[in-house]
Amino acid sequence: MHGLMSNRRFGRVRSLRSDRALDRYVATKLWFELGRYVATRQTFGHYITTELRLELGRYLATERHGRLVAT
Repeated sequence: MHGLMSNRRFGRVRSLRSDRALDRYVATKLWFELGRYVATRQTFGHYITTELRLELGRYLATERHGRLVAT
């Protein structure tokens, strides 16, 4: 599964890519304005992706027990 969404108003691109080696999905965000992107890998093959933005708050996506949870 591959997806790509664009929002010109905020100058951001969001994508969802598949990690075929671990059969996991990783959510990523790329911001063209303020903020930073941090991606870390936890033990047991789980990924945590965090997007911090000074104006819009924060984005957190984590995969738990085969389900993707985003807040």
